[in-house]
Amino acid sequence: MTGEPSLCINGCGFFSTPQTKNLCSKCYNNFLKDESARYLDTIRDQTKTATDAGEKSTEADVVKNEKSSRCNACNKKVGLLGFHCRCGHVFCGSHRHPEEHSCSSDYKSADVTDLTNQNPVVKPDKLYRI
Repeated sequence: MTGEPSLCINGCGFFSTPQTKNLCSKCYNNFLKDESARYLDTIRDQTKTATDAGEKSTEADVVKNEKSSRCNACNKKVGLLGFHCRCGHVFCGSHRHPEEHSCSSDYKSADVTDLTNQNPVVKPDKLYRI
C-alpha cells in the first residue's frame, strides 16, 4: 500500500482501489452494468441479423401454439398434456388415436417408406460355377 488511499476517478468523493480500476464500489458497479449492456446489445444485433429470415416461421409457430391448447375433435382443454398427431393437430387422451379422430395422414405408407430407406436390399455376390 502507498499509505494514502486514492479517491474515485469519477470525482464522487469516495475512496477507490486499483482492483476496481480506481473507481469506488458504486461507480464500479455502474461501469460493469454499462459494459454488460453493451455486450448484450452486440449479441442481440448479431442474432437479429442471423434470424431475420426465420421470423415468419416463428410467428406462425406462436400462433399455432396458442391454438393448440384444445383438442381438435371435442374442443376440450388439453394444456401441456395434449397429444400431437402426424396430421398436425393436437388431441386429448380419448381422441389421440388416428382412428378416433379420422386422421388424414397415411401411417402405413409412411412406415413402409421409412423401412425401405432404413433397410436396403442385401444381395449376395454371384458365384461362378467351375
